[in-house]
Amino acid sequence: MLGLVLAAQVAAQTGEQRRIARQLEKAFAGAGSELVEENQYFRVVREQVAVTTAIDVHQHGRDTVIVMLGEGLALSARRVDTVNLKDGEARFLPVGNPPHLVNSGGGTVAVLIVELKQHWDAEMRVCSEPAKCTRPIRMGEYSIGETTSLFTNGFVTAYRHRLERGGTLSSSYFSTKGKDHLLLIALTDLHVSFDGNDETLKAGQAYASEATGIDVDAATAPVRWVVIRVETPKT
Repeated sequence: MLGLVLAAQVAAQTGEQRRIARQLEKAFAGAGSELVEENQYFRVVREQVAVTTAIDVHQHGRDTVIVMLGEGLALSARRVDTVNLKDGEARFLPVGNPPHLVNSGGGTVAVLIVELKQHWDAEMRVCSEPAKCTRPIRMGEYSIGETTSLFTNGFVTAYRHRLERGGTLSSSYFSTKGKDHLLLIALTDLHVSFDGNDETLKAGQAYASEATGIDVDAATAPVRWVVIRVETPKT
């Protein structure tokens, strides 16, 4: 209950009060937990899962997305087969069947737990064969990376992107149907421009934005990232 109260108060607090509140929330959440981003659409916690341990994915009554920042974790839940998760994998977890993560690998593994603060009664469709889920990113006749559609219900959509060294990708999120609220999760170090505002993100960092245009360049090394998009319809 303390964690929920703190989260509700953060938006109205000064910078110093916010820093103290986040320190308290981190302590309350337990060793290895850190609140890394929050706004009215997303709440993002980074969990460090030590080897041979398991953690519950606390959903706080919300639909959740987990994004892997390494390998060695398995996802387990009631009525669901246990699955091994890959680095960069993103999975939608509907509210009502709280899962847990088990680390049976050789070291500590990080995972981002993204709580979606809005819920829509629409079926979440995971992209799978025979659908064309992965499409190349092209520069002229050359393929410089790929974009993979992960899941969507028309309101929440997730993509994973990869760019080879030297590649660039410009993505437009302008919509005439509503407003897009974005969460970009860097799987590698990234240089990103949000509507012309440049940001340098470290691997594992989450960044919320309402930009209509995002530019990513891979000037010196290959890069990977995940985008979770929440679209609120016009009223």
